[in-house]
Amino acid sequence: MSDGALLDLVCGPASPLPETYQRYRLVAHLGSGGQAEVYRAVRLCGGVSSAPMTVKVFRVDPCRPLVDELRSWDKGDAALMDLNNRGVPGICRRADGFYGPPPHRSGEPPSPGDAVPYQIYDYFHGVNLREYVDRRVGRDPGAVRLNAVGALRMLAGVLGSLHDPRDHGATPVLHMDVKPANVMVLTNGDIRLIDFTGARYWRDGEITQISYTRESGGPEAFGGARQLSPAYDVHGFGAVAFHLIAGVSARVDSDPSMQQGDRPMIRRLPALDRFPALRDHLYASLADRPGDRPTTAELGAWTTQLGELVRRAGPPDLGVDWTEPDRAETARAIGRATPVRVVNGTETGAFERIERLERELVELRGNEPPGSDPWGGEPRGSEPHGGEPRVHEPHGNEPDEAPVLRGRAKVPTRKPAIVDETSLGPMRVDAPDPWRAPRRTDWRTLKRGWELTGLGGLLAFVCWGIWAVSSGGKMVSPLIAFMIVPCVALGVFSLSRMVGRLLLEQRLGRTRRSARGAHAVTGLFLAVVGIAYLQQTPWVVDFETWVKSQLL
Repeated sequence: MSDGALLDLVCGPASPLPETYQRYRLVAHLGSGGQAEVYRAVRLCGGVSSAPMTVKVFRVDPCRPLVDELRSWDKGDAALMDLNNRGVPGICRRADGFYGPPPHRSGEPPSPGDAVPYQIYDYFHGVNLREYVDRRVGRDPGAVRLNAVGALRMLAGVLGSLHDPRDHGATPVLHMDVKPANVMVLTNGDIRLIDFTGARYWRDGEITQISYTRESGGPEAFGGARQLSPAYDVHGFGAVAFHLIAGVSARVDSDPSMQQGDRPMIRRLPALDRFPALRDHLYASLADRPGDRPTTAELGAWTTQLGELVRRAGPPDLGVDWTEPDRAETARAIGRATPVRVVNGTETGAFERIERLERELVELRGNEPPGSDPWGGEPRGSEPHGGEPRVHEPHGNEPDEAPVLRGRAKVPTRKPAIVDETSLGPMRVDAPDPWRAPRRTDWRTLKRGWELTGLGGLLAFVCWGIWAVSSGGKMVSPLIAFMIVPCVALGVFSLSRMVGRLLLEQRLGRTRRSARGAHAVTGLFLAVVGIAYLQQTPWVVDFETWVKSQLL
């Protein structure tokens, strides 16, 4: 089935009412992927068609049990609904979801068989980031270019809302498929993160299937679900930045000769070797070890530094702008009166003409008697799935063509109401806090402030040496003390970190970016131990007594 071809298919949920099978009319095929077919559609009600919408029809993998497939789809659907209800900006909005028969021609009964999952999204005009860069649409004369720094900052803000939700009791969500094809560029220069099919709550037992793309997925996917963390999405963020700079995928392209378990290597570009600072900064977000990547909270500052390094290096012209964006323009309000410059490659004129044709087609179909075929003879056009379905492997590529969606207004979250049968109305109680995955320690933060522990340790070592030399050859006690003190110092450091977590993170809600407090306490402890060593040295005690006698 060719993308963009006009169709005349209908679909809808299973219902006793016959017209619900034709609730949505599919008028154009947008793309195919490993898990779904994507269409442009309109909602029909009483002969009136709605504004364009996006319909995603999922395909069931015959190699997996049907129950597992449906549960996997339901997890992603639940995560997206929750994010929409939280009012997370910059993501697609789910308008409807249901199970129903496969798409069929208008006026014909649906084919018998198992129902398939559907998702309905808002529709907006635009192209995904991979197409935008690959087509070099920003290089056309007089074109308004996409600002790469602003786009990356928007994406970093979206990931921050997913990984560190501000709503009390909300569970973090991993997108698990951040890549250029899943970042949509709108006509006003904003971006939207789409395709939450593989999204999961970050908690034990929730992630049973990993969404992985060879060109942009992190290697920890091969280690199983327990290895996944927000750093997996940070790797996808780095793949998006890499594509904006180099115009190619961050990891080597899929090769048919590669086995399923082969791990793609990071792509090395000789042109980047001329700019070591830019190369090292960019590759840090794509590090094989998740702990070596920047955290989600650090992506904003990381993007600012990336923009400075790119402007200094002057990369190839890929049709994007790396200048520092105007803050007022980046934070534009929806519905403002001032005209918005349309980003090149996302113009709406052609889409509007197509939509007019689609509306005329819908009106013609709506005036036909049921079961009639205006074309006569055999049905024209391709079947909805174009032949054999594509099987989605556990580590296969996700759909490159994702639904196009627009933003949404913020919806306040509600706490569940428990009805007390002895009262006149519902009694509201606070919902119990869901289990939240523990924050993983970034080992780089433990190194920050090590000089404080080092100074205390150096003082303790020197004082211990003075005491050991003055012991008169009896080294048993000094050696025992030499082994015990570091262990106690490690315990003091761990206890300080634990107290800091209880006070700063859980009580005050702050994020610790270093371990200077724990290192200061440990260094002070070692300094006190060193002074205690000196107080056990005879000639030091005699010298101290002599000084006191002279002063008195």
